Amino acid sequence: MNHSPSDSSSRWQDLFATGGEMGAAIAGRDWTATPLGPIDSWPQSLRTAVSICLHSRFPILLWWGDELVMLYNDAYVPMLGASKRGALGRPGAAVWPEIWEVIGPMLGDVMAGRGATWSEDQLLLLDRFGFVEECWFTFSYSPILDESGTPGGVFTAVTETTDRVLGERRLRLLSTLGAALVDVTDPEEVGRRTVKALAGSASTPFARLYLAGADGPRLVAADDAGAPPGAAESWPLAEVLADGELRLLPVDPADAPDRPGAPKLAVVPVSEPGGSTPTAVLVIGLNPRRPADADYLSFLRLLSGHVGAALAAARTYQAEHRRAEALADQGRVDALDLSTERAARAELRLFQALVERSGDFIAVADPDGRAVYVNPAGRALVGLTEGERVDGLTLVDFAAPHARELWRTELIPAALRTGHHHAESRLVRRDTGEPVDVDHQTFTVTTGDGQDTTAFVATVARDVTDRQRTLRQAEALARLAGALSSAQGRAAIVDVVTTVAPAVVEATGLRVAIARPGATLLDVAGGDAPPRQLPVDADDPLARAVRDNVVLEPAPAGDRTTGVCLPLRYGDGAALGALEVRWTGPVADDEALRNLLHAVAGLCSQALQRAELTGSAQAMADFAARLSVARSTTEAIDVILTAAPVALGAVLPGLAMRDEGQKVRLWYHDVPATLSATFHDLTVNDPRPIVRALRTGERVILRDRAQFAARFPGLPDPVGAHGVVTTVALPLFDAQRQPFASLAFGWFRERPLRDSDLALLDTIADLCEQTLERVRLAAAEHNLVTRLAGRLRSSALTTPDGLEIATRYQPAMTGLHLGGDWYDLVRQDDDRLAVVVGDVVGHRVEAAADMAQLRTMLNTLIRLGVPLEEVFLRLTELLGVGFLGTCLVVVVDPAAGRAQVARAGHPHPVLLPAGGDPESVPTVNALPLGMVDAPMTLTTVPFRPGDLLVAYTDGLVERRGQAYDEGVAALHRALVAVRDEPAEAIADALLRDLPGGEDDRALVVLRHAG
Repeated sequence: MNHSPSDSSSRWQDLFATGGEMGAAIAGRDWTATPLGPIDSWPQSLRTAVSICLHSRFPILLWWGDELVMLYNDAYVPMLGASKRGALGRPGAAVWPEIWEVIGPMLGDVMAGRGATWSEDQLLLLDRFGFVEECWFTFSYSPILDESGTPGGVFTAVTETTDRVLGERRLRLLSTLGAALVDVTDPEEVGRRTVKALAGSASTPFARLYLAGADGPRLVAADDAGAPPGAAESWPLAEVLADGELRLLPVDPADAPDRPGAPKLAVVPVSEPGGSTPTAVLVIGLNPRRPADADYLSFLRLLSGHVGAALAAARTYQAEHRRAEALADQGRVDALDLSTERAARAELRLFQALVERSGDFIAVADPDGRAVYVNPAGRALVGLTEGERVDGLTLVDFAAPHARELWRTELIPAALRTGHHHAESRLVRRDTGEPVDVDHQTFTVTTGDGQDTTAFVATVARDVTDRQRTLRQAEALARLAGALSSAQGRAAIVDVVTTVAPAVVEATGLRVAIARPGATLLDVAGGDAPPRQLPVDADDPLARAVRDNVVLEPAPAGDRTTGVCLPLRYGDGAALGALEVRWTGPVADDEALRNLLHAVAGLCSQALQRAELTGSAQAMADFAARLSVARSTTEAIDVILTAAPVALGAVLPGLAMRDEGQKVRLWYHDVPATLSATFHDLTVNDPRPIVRALRTGERVILRDRAQFAARFPGLPDPVGAHGVVTTVALPLFDAQRQPFASLAFGWFRERPLRDSDLALLDTIADLCEQTLERVRLAAAEHNLVTRLAGRLRSSALTTPDGLEIATRYQPAMTGLHLGGDWYDLVRQDDDRLAVVVGDVVGHRVEAAADMAQLRTMLNTLIRLGVPLEEVFLRLTELLGVGFLGTCLVVVVDPAAGRAQVARAGHPHPVLLPAGGDPESVPTVNALPLGMVDAPMTLTTVPFRPGDLLVAYTDGLVERRGQAYDEGVAALHRALVAVRDEPAEAIADALLRDLPGGEDDRALVVLRHAG
């Protein structure tokens, strides 16, 4: 491979570091000792999810692995509070113990494959600032599928709705208080109704009202359910009346006033409109699970304003009433009429005091629905121009067109019938026609007395457009994440993107373009047109977004739509496609929309990358299956030249092999004659890449023609002249690790070859080597199978430091049972090595085909980083249950001094500790290959310097007429006898001292050399 693990880690760390404060924290942290391990060992699915998370401005939290380790972006940090700022890299249960009973089962269901969740305004009692507080969140939990196709983690898009929920709760309390005080004519009754309306609510657990008097504050009403006995004696009532300053105190005078979470109360001055000093004091208990912040204090002052206005109205009423009685005594006016008139004026002044300063839409209509009043904030909300009269409008005219019939037939009649109606609906701006989401209450206001009454209809509405849009988008984003996570294959993912994603961003149209690696045509779907292909170099926004890997604004279409094109990207930032999103009419270019668009693009990118990896694995399986049944060199070369390019999306394949003397013979497929003519009469000294790979064993990768010119100065470039940009030449080696052939192909567009692509190239080369060697040395069926099995070798090119390895394959004595046994060694990051030993049920060509396919698939899955416990399950999902066999995978880590074992019906490996006795490594009983339907249970054993580990197939210990356990015991004895010999000598001794039977024998001996 061209890139070492440290190179890969560095690239990902550099990418993460650009993701803000948390990106820098993730990139700069040593993850080795955490459950995630070092960054270079993270699976591609996790790396991609982290990249999406860090580069999104929407709050995103990732939970990964069995311990649900937390990773998150900058936008999520404020939700942690001061006490949980060290949550990065910690298990979720340790960070959020106070709510784990609520969210733990939700996360467990997602990890178990039961689909995504959606929670709206979920109450969670969090300890974020040293006390337990009420918090509300709207969030979704969606699975992140790893390389095995099962949930490896959980993607959480979350927004805190605490401020909105609290605002609505406090608004309802203000409305309740306002309704309770609207017709009060006695100041003491104002106090009683105030306490009754407030006490016991979540925002004001208890309340008292004091009126100022000549002898000091006088209690007129109290509900002391939340105040300790004797607490009132310490309250600074007189001081508040004197200076008019609000004070916050602990409920219990003995409590520290600044202790976090301590129950508090507020002593609030109440001033009447136009008054210079307070005339009352309102003592209010505060919610102990909410901080007394600026919003809370503002709410208390609004309560005080309502009470002050009501007190002023009551005092005015009483003064007018006394004046009327005095005038009546003088015979100058009817006291009742004057009292009624004065009361009406007082009510009007109270009404104006309440609504003129309100920030909500408030409108009043007569019983026939004709508007008579709209307050200033309401006029601004619905776009009434300055000076525009409302007496020509009806209340229904303020509703959005689609809601007017509902207002006319249900909402207003319900308010007239029951006195009150609460709903969510839409208003409409009269200047632009833009709809406005509102949460509103409609109620009746009755004026007059006795038989002469009039019921007006009033509507109080709060603008919740942003909240509704956020909720709709978050819910749609969760649906999109869930649908993408369950979509299997690229076609299904594209269908989800084009049908579900438009609702997330409220778009009228959406197209998606996918760039196959190295291809010059984009596959385009969505919109009103049928699926089609678009040249990458076309003058189209989708093509330019892919080509330039930038966000673009498409030119306006004939229907005056607006839109944007966003590139879809791999985890390393390269473009894999693009989304085009269009809206009818103008769209505000705000940060929230941009964040949402990038979140949608990130989810789509992750799903398409997963489909690409799965498709590559399946393509390798199909390629291996075709090669496994090739019976001649000509047939094998034909499969290589036709199937390998299909698996890689490549063009112009050629295969070069040594011929007589210095000559090189070239085979090719679908290559123009003008190009193939330039490769006649090749010799081993030819400088061109395909021959260089054959001559030197060097893998030659040229990403573009500039690299070709730099590495081969002065050499003609006929391949580049035919439009090929990226080319690869792979050497193929024989059993002695000498290059005997090379395979070359290219792409018409530059293809960045990532680690996963290089792993596939290794697999391609390995398959071709095996097949060509097999068919080259076999003529008869028996020799074909014998040679195939005998050609088994490690796909790891080098031995990790600290290991001594010996491998053997021995065919059966009779040759009737050949073809099913194999071994493989797969080099992994950090000097780890995967040892694979397997046995396929069946014989001869059929077993050989199954063996080659299984060995290739396991090799591919391990190289792609599929977790060891998922490897056999993923193999079943890819190949079905049409085969049976056994397999053992042991991943040894010399540096860590341990080995992990996964066993599917195979003989137990033998561990011989230095200075100890041999023992078969015990594992949980497991089903054989083809029957595995769940993740395997791994066994971890020590593997320290001097230890020996032996993996083998059953042909080494099984004999006709002998108990299986006796054969295992014989293996143990044979091992003890040669334990101090080199690994190669041990392997030879085991085959010599354990007589062969009627089956193949495969054997791998490893010693930890220290």
